[in-house]
Amino acid sequence: MIKQLFIALIFLSGTAIADKDAVINNLERFFGKIEKEDIIESPFNGVYEVIVYNPVDSLLVSKDGQYIIQGDVVDLTTRKRLPINDKVKLIKTTLINSINDVDKIIYKANNEKYIVNVFTDVDCPFCRKLHLGMDKINGLGITVKYLASPLASLHPTAQSKMQKIWCADDRKLALDNYNIDKEVPNVDACNDPVFEQLSLSKQIGVTGTPAIFLSDGTHLPGYLKPSALLKKIEKTLGK
Repeated sequence: MIKQLFIALIFLSGTAIADKDAVINNLERFFGKIEKEDIIESPFNGVYEVIVYNPVDSLLVSKDGQYIIQGDVVDLTTRKRLPINDKVKLIKTTLINSINDVDKIIYKANNEKYIVNVFTDVDCPFCRKLHLGMDKINGLGITVKYLASPLASLHPTAQSKMQKIWCADDRKLALDNYNIDKEVPNVDACNDPVFEQLSLSKQIGVTGTPAIFLSDGTHLPGYLKPSALLKKIEKTLGK
């Protein structure tokens, strides 16, 4: 059964000029530069779909530039939510892949079928729960590539701990040890990538961890059991 749908209309401006310039003028103050090519027709009369980059997202905006539609939009015929724009997913995938694998902490499956990138926070309890199931995840053919996304508002010391983990000679061992017994490696500071990865996570709209991204850019927010993660991947990408 579909939850009751709430659509919040946010007032932006009194301007009522029905063109893309009006949309750009009203949105840029909130979302940064917007190109006309990123303002496209949507399935709804009088509504544009707008790709924004700060953070990367897809918005439904009235053509007079006056309203943003927020919340899930459901097709009552199919009972399915409007899918995320493929361009948004492509942008997110490109940004994630711009981080070199040498700067990630990778748990590779022996019989690799799928790869997921996971933004994690070492002091996030659900990140720890996900990590402690790593053997099962890898056993299902899923390779996990970790990126750092310490949430200072919830875990103020997580970033410094993650910097030490990323500076360890054996990052996987350091991450395992912290998840098992909260042992922070005693290492010297290095040119670690934690801040860069944290900045990227904000750019692609990560607001909580673990944040799991599939190879097509689909974002699966929150913890999933290994078997549930595999089902989500197979449903999204195909077996």
